[in-house]
Amino acid sequence: MKTREMEVLVRVVDTGSMTRAARQLDVTPAAVSGVVARAEATLGVRLFERTTRTLHPTDEGLVILEGCRDVLDRWRRALDDARGHRSELVGTVHLTAPADTTYDLLDEVVVAFAAEHPRLRVVLHVSDAIQHVHRDAIDLAIRYGPLPDSTLMVRKLVEAPGILVAAPSYLETHGAPADLSALGEHRCVTLLRAGVAPSSWELHQNGDARRVPLRSALCGNGYLARRWAVAGRGIALKNVFDVIDDLDAGRLVRVLPSVARPAVAIHAVFPSRRFLPARVRALGEAVGRCFGERASRCTAWLDAQA
Repeated sequence: MKTREMEVLVRVVDTGSMTRAARQLDVTPAAVSGVVARAEATLGVRLFERTTRTLHPTDEGLVILEGCRDVLDRWRRALDDARGHRSELVGTVHLTAPADTTYDLLDEVVVAFAAEHPRLRVVLHVSDAIQHVHRDAIDLAIRYGPLPDSTLMVRKLVEAPGILVAAPSYLETHGAPADLSALGEHRCVTLLRAGVAPSSWELHQNGDARRVPLRSALCGNGYLARRWAVAGRGIALKNVFDVIDDLDAGRLVRVLPSVARPAVAIHAVFPSRRFLPARVRALGEAVGRCFGERASRCTAWLDAQA
């Protein structure tokens, strides 16, 4: 079996669909179906169980497809080793991240990285929704919060708490809440989570957790919530990592300094524990350096507030 055919089979199992696999490989669904049919005929086993709605590998298929993945990993590693003497990176890297993180941080990282490696193409998927790394052919995903156990490779980049922030203009007009009880009387801007607009925040004060009902004026993605807060539209609960530029510039100030949301980890997630192409490793390292520098600024700011 040729490596291209193996790649097609692995892409089918990763995406769970011949149509999605065809779209990612830039071939027709008929071509993908043909590869699957020929492989099953040659091997004498059924690789996939198909219904009108689902496609999943058979027990025999799982064994063969795992073997295909191993062969492809070794082949790609050999190519990377053979090209190791070249400093130039080639190919395409798909990176996904939340909107706020992308527009305020990753935008510049990606532009600089692409300029340094002109034969490399970086495709940036901007979404607060969690994209499926294998199904959507993502090489590197930036994710906030706890992650489920999986076969994915995960690297923790930073860890930072959530804080309440508002623009000076908002506080001049509406005043600052005196305590958590008063927070519910203020206009708040919230983040849409899994299509749901939150009606409360869980906040910690002096080690005690409390759920605070909200009067939310606006709800959107993280980027919009930050912009609305800067524009004086209300109080926002934001990770300090996302608003450190605004805090340093005075566009936002902290509200109720004794109140916070526990620190949230930000991770880099890769599709494989076994092999990462040089271009993906290099982009991951560039992202890690940038996140580390910003995390240092966050730590310094929090220490100054203590």
